[in-house]
Amino acid sequence: MHAVRIHRFGDESVLRYEAIPDLTPGPGEVRVAVKAASVNRGDLARRQGTYPGDVTFPATLGFEVAGVIDAVGDGIDRSRMGQRVVALGPQGGYAEQLVTLARAAAPLPDAINDDAGASIPVVFLSAWYGLVVTAKLQPGEWVLVQAGAGGTGLAAIQIAKHQGARVIATASSHEKLDFARRHGADAVINYEEQDFVEEAWRITDNAGVGVVYESVGGETFGESLGVLRANGRLICIGNTVGKTANLDPTALFRSNLSIHGLYLLPWVVSGAAWPILTDLIELVARGQLAVAIDRRYPLRDAAMAHRYLEQRKNFGKVVLHP
Repeated sequence: MHAVRIHRFGDESVLRYEAIPDLTPGPGEVRVAVKAASVNRGDLARRQGTYPGDVTFPATLGFEVAGVIDAVGDGIDRSRMGQRVVALGPQGGYAEQLVTLARAAAPLPDAINDDAGASIPVVFLSAWYGLVVTAKLQPGEWVLVQAGAGGTGLAAIQIAKHQGARVIATASSHEKLDFARRHGADAVINYEEQDFVEEAWRITDNAGVGVVYESVGGETFGESLGVLRANGRLICIGNTVGKTANLDPTALFRSNLSIHGLYLLPWVVSGAAWPILTDLIELVARGQLAVAIDRRYPLRDAAMAHRYLEQRKNFGKVVLHP
């Protein structure tokens, strides 16, 4: 089979499309013949060497795929052979085959195509754990979603609306702002033309925002605290710009603000995420949540997909086809 692997950290040029031996599932595992693999910003960080956790080279990137189970390990019911699934793994998604725990492969209904299926787990689980579990978002609260037109932002907008919240989305162009509106944002801010802090207070009639869903990092991270009302919560899920933020602790205790980092892996490893993922898949199947696919690339062109995502051109998700 073929896979996209890295042998060292670096820019997109370190991605190598290589022939490697077929994979064999062990006890409690299944092998998925991959039909689509989602590209996430965490993949870019893993490639650059800034993602949490150790890496053993050569490493195959990719956290989430959709495909068909074509082999099972000991202890797994053979009736799962041929089942369409969404599958998660700590790595290995950029390949024609993925081996993962059987419980990490959730059935994929016929109503959802492979591209959409592969794009559900990371962004929607992150939004659920960030907004619902961690921030304990309440109906009627205002939520500010930074970078609202990307895959992560669109998922956060929809989960927030599903919980009865009101959403402000930021983006860098009018086209992206329109895109965020179409996916549920109540108000939008072009951060290239407007001060998003001032605009957020204006939009909320000086009430402030209850929760910020922040993935940009750098100066945006620190400035995002400025939109929060008393007892507001900032959920940090990434650092797209890769820059350090300067933070005055006074900004926290003056208004009883809190900052929460979100790292999805512990919920995935513990198995706590699987029932939630099943529910999210069902919501997509019923049309209550939507997955927006921007571009599709052949697996061998993974470097082009990474470059596109790094340039922040995407409207929604980017996927690879083996």
